Amino acid sequence: MSALAPTLPHHNPHNATNELVAKLYWPEEERESEPAILEKVYEIAKKDEEGKVRYHVPEMVWFRKFEDTSTAIIRRALGLENAERGRRVLYIVVFRKLEPITDLSGKQFLVAWWHIVVCHYALWKNDVHHCDISPSNLMVYKTLGGRYIGVLNDFDLSSTQDSPSGLELTGTVPFMAIELLTQEAIEGKVKHLYRHDAESFLWVLTWVSLRYQKGQLLSKPRPLDQWLALDAIQCMVKKNDFLLFGRHKMKPTRSHKRSWNVARLSLRTVGLFYVLKAAEPIDSESEDSDDSESDGPDESGSKDSDESESDGSEIDGSKADGANVSVEAHRRASASLTDASVFKMWLRKKIRTQLRAKYLDVRVGPTS
Repeated sequence: MSALAPTLPHHNPHNATNELVAKLYWPEEERESEPAILEKVYEIAKKDEEGKVRYHVPEMVWFRKFEDTSTAIIRRALGLENAERGRRVLYIVVFRKLEPITDLSGKQFLVAWWHIVVCHYALWKNDVHHCDISPSNLMVYKTLGGRYIGVLNDFDLSSTQDSPSGLELTGTVPFMAIELLTQEAIEGKVKHLYRHDAESFLWVLTWVSLRYQKGQLLSKPRPLDQWLALDAIQCMVKKNDFLLFGRHKMKPTRSHKRSWNVARLSLRTVGLFYVLKAAEPIDSESEDSDDSESDGPDESGSKDSDESESDGSEIDGSKADGANVSVEAHRRASASLTDASVFKMWLRKKIRTQLRAKYLDVRVGPTS
């Protein structure tokens, strides 16, 4: 790897492994390719002075697009109509090897998960939207100093400002935000927002906390196994039930109690958001009036206080009656939730209850 380093589009000197892996996949040709998206990620990484991205993304060593494998060529040879529609082509991409985040447990797992949350948010603000947060796309590597570093992996379903416009539904069903599992989203009528990926991070945290013990998947039957076999609508129903009722009955594995504490607190906030968002406005005239509320805390954190958080009590079925929710609360939940406030209230405030500040530092240095 040391010999290859000068030729790589992005090099991470802190990843101690020299092993490589190859990814073979058939993306739609109309989509922006993963190598093209990674080139943009690397440009962001070069300007990253805070360490939020630079050492938290995969290292692409080599890639090739095999033009003569296009499915359009095959379809035309067979005399099929609309040969160009949805055409796919083979890519081979070689990366430096990473390890699954599910190999970790306890504080190591939660710290690596936080690295990836921060990297993802930094990329989102720079118009690289991942849109497929799942356990298999969260990876780690071990530095020479023995520290595990989280990596946001697999950008083949990501989008950038140069990607074709549209409301294409992407993601892995068990980890997708509830709002993206609705019929409206399936019909392409829901825009993929930052809060949807933020919610996916919480479903990943829930999934691992309930199903892994010291890096090993539990034997069957496992909690949430059914979610793997459900379509989008069925999974939405199950996740709604889990959010309002089922999570109170769940017990994490011994090695993921800390992670479950973060997931539980965060899901409480998400549950409250959905309850308020679903509430029917009581006064239609008030709903149409100007809103003087702030769009939420800005990046300076000037409003990032405990009093500003909106998840003060548990949400259960007995408290989920939208008729008792004020118009103002409904509007604040559905219209005034900024990316910054989601990051702070859904994610950062909750992890601070479990990890001291030194563990939240995402920078990777020579002594790591």
